[in-house]
Amino acid sequence: MAYSLRRPLLSAVESAPFFSPSRRCFSQWPALRAGPQAPQPARPRQQVDRSIRVISKEIQAVPSDLGLLPMTFVTATGRNRPSLFQKSFPFIRRPLSYLRYQLKHIGYRFRDRFSLLIIWISSPKETNWYRRSVKLSRSTLTPTAIALHRQMYTSFAEGDIVALRKICTDGLYDSFRARIGNRSKGEKVVWDLVDYNKRSKLISNRAARMPIEGAAVMQAVVKIASRQKLTRFVRGKNGLEIVPGSGKEKDVVEYVVLQRQYEGWRGGEWRIWGTTKETTLEDIEEWERRELA
Repeated sequence: MAYSLRRPLLSAVESAPFFSPSRRCFSQWPALRAGPQAPQPARPRQQVDRSIRVISKEIQAVPSDLGLLPMTFVTATGRNRPSLFQKSFPFIRRPLSYLRYQLKHIGYRFRDRFSLLIIWISSPKETNWYRRSVKLSRSTLTPTAIALHRQMYTSFAEGDIVALRKICTDGLYDSFRARIGNRSKGEKVVWDLVDYNKRSKLISNRAARMPIEGAAVMQAVVKIASRQKLTRFVRGKNGLEIVPGSGKEKDVVEYVVLQRQYEGWRGGEWRIWGTTKETTLEDIEEWERRELA
């Protein structure tokens, strides 16, 4: 089950549509890339000091919601995944589509790992060549996503915008805050995570540098399949009453996007950007058309 990156996280467990603000696309930032930046010519001391102050202001002006990194590949499942054996006409088209999808999958995974390597090499050394400022803690990403996922939904249900501010990027935080503000007076929301249907899995992990020295962003996509329940209560004549249609258990599959920003090669906390969807062969073809345009 796939969700578009503009689809709000709670839309799968709420009957009402979730507020979705417009978000700045990552690709709109100039010269963003995963590779090392070209060396700059030497400048006088006074200009260097001034550039440091300018860089500090530029870093502070960078929003937390940078958008999803372009061409983030999320392996398709079920009907979204090209099948080798599914019948089609002409018969040769399906095997070729399957092969092409698998080759693209390998290529994007290599790109992701290379982008992380570039960020790691570009960061300053600490004690030796191997120990650097940027840490590639792949094993901690899935547990972090699970913890933030639970904390986010719990905080939303409780109306705790202070906690949401800490763990969500700007766009997602604004969505939650607007949703909480639209609740009727005396309304109570309870979110329960009944169970995990499958083991959560890291799907994507990549990075990109910004055109500011020491500034970079990492994004990871973690697949979380769970059974959730959202119950809404309103104040009636006999006290709190359950809103009809709420409180039903639903199976939800979410591709949760985590984001971590670096400023002066110092990494911030992991935060939730939102959710994305599975990558289909049509998505890959659209990416290629945009690159050629």
